[in-house]
Amino acid sequence: MDDLPPPTPETETVMEQLTKRRGLRDAWFWVFVALIVVLGIEVWFLTRALYISSVITSDSMKPTLIRGDRVLVRRRRFSPSALPRRGAIVMFRDPRDPESRLIKRVIGLPNEVVTIAWGRVYINGKPLTEPYLYQATDGYWHGIIPGDSVFVMGDNRFASDDSRDFGPVPLDNLEGEVMLRYYPLSRFGRLP
Repeated sequence: MDDLPPPTPETETVMEQLTKRRGLRDAWFWVFVALIVVLGIEVWFLTRALYISSVITSDSMKPTLIRGDRVLVRRRRFSPSALPRRGAIVMFRDPRDPESRLIKRVIGLPNEVVTIAWGRVYINGKPLTEPYLYQATDGYWHGIIPGDSVFVMGDNRFASDDSRDFGPVPLDNLEGEVMLRYYPLSRFGRLP
């Protein structure tokens, strides 16, 4: 038996040939799986760093956002030189309870005079057009927004706890702008 030459490719069995090929295929498969896992983890961390997912828990933004809607908030740092636009829907830390987050619409910008009277909102004496409103604005409020704050209100003014109650919100409290409603799928879409 010692006199037999080593097997040549012609004398290898079919099983030996398949095992060699499968071993190489298995190695590439696991490299591919590892790359997919690493890429998935990177995307997850990047998404967590740039976006916040939130669930709407009140009716204060009705009809734009209703209880149970799930939204994606793009994290953004606001400052007097990088303000949110008027009408943007923002997420911020509640000035009364920093552990709580609220979602409202930006109505007044820094150094503007905001007046709420006769069912309307006035910015520097001019009526604000608000096509998103659920109901007319009740109550009375008048003041100048500080240079480092914004005035926010919910679209459903009767059910909203907003700047009329806790005053203008410092820009440092703003965490980002609501970009997308992703659930329920029937209401999926970008927010204005």
